[in-house]
Amino acid sequence: MKISNIISKELATKDTPKPSQNWLNLSESDRIEEIKKHLKSKQEYSYFDVIKASNNGFVTLKTELALEASKRGILLLDLEKFLKENIDYSITIWLEPIGDKSKLRNLRGIEIKT
Repeated sequence: MKISNIISKELATKDTPKPSQNWLNLSESDRIEEIKKHLKSKQEYSYFDVIKASNNGFVTLKTELALEASKRGILLLDLEKFLKENIDYSITIWLEPIGDKSKLRNLRGIEIKT
């Protein structure tokens, strides 16, 4: 896993790219299938599942794989770059939040709302 660019102030202040007409012409189910096809083409991304692929380029993914925080960010940035280069430059990755899996907290009746 590698990050080819370091985030700069110039990059951080740029406008969000607009989706291409090709992206907008696809139905959400077609966008999801296209993304799934690309995810399956690379071993390191094959354990992600696509939940949503919106008109604005936002793609929501989920995974059951427990990723360390230090590795998760780099992996998601590389994945986003891969999808931008191969599908549409407007794609922004969002990872579905995972609920609290602690059996002890669940037994005590503590509920954390997200």
